[in-house]
Amino acid sequence: MTKMNTTKKIITISILSLCTLWLMGCSTKKPQETSNNTNTNNTTCKQAITTYLQQTQATTNGEVVNKWNTVTVDYVGRLDEETVFDTSVESIAQACGKYSSGRNYNEGLSFAVGAGQMIAGFDKGVEGMKVGETKTITIPAKEAYGERSEQNIIKVPREQIPNVDEIEKGMKLMSSNGQSFTVYAIDNKEVTLDANHELAGKTLIFDITVKSVQK
Repeated sequence: MTKMNTTKKIITISILSLCTLWLMGCSTKKPQETSNNTNTNNTTCKQAITTYLQQTQATTNGEVVNKWNTVTVDYVGRLDEETVFDTSVESIAQACGKYSSGRNYNEGLSFAVGAGQMIAGFDKGVEGMKVGETKTITIPAKEAYGERSEQNIIKVPREQIPNVDEIEKGMKLMSSNGQSFTVYAIDNKEVTLDANHELAGKTLIFDITVKSVQK
């Protein structure tokens, strides 16, 4: 038991040291502004999802998606029937408050199947689908962004963070090597940072429509 506790302490110190080094050149980053006032039809998020799924096909005779193919899809990423965290479908983005005026909603999402560009569950879910087909898949946390870890909650002295007086709880910090942190708490001595992905520990639901495939 003593050995286990000692090991945990060493790991925590190691993580803190690395964090301090990375944050020496960090910058503060607020969430990207989105245009959420585009839902002129007063459609609810749940209604928009239902309408979209009713207009898509559950089966098709299109070309099959195989591993290593480059596929283009439309997707709706959600936590339940009406909580969307990301989507390439414009009508749903507008209804669910996720619309971004700088995004091209006609191009979909393209990636190489099985190349590790996507979370594991998404990769596996697309393989075997056909062009024109829509499928809803449920991805457990271990095949998405992993489980939340308390070792990813780290405390950093205030003086080691640039522009600390401008930082607020919930703000994103970006380290010099590109790692993202969420400000978890702030007090007079230190800032608590959460290095867990914001979707860590969550089961994700994706409605996926295959638009095209390249062998």
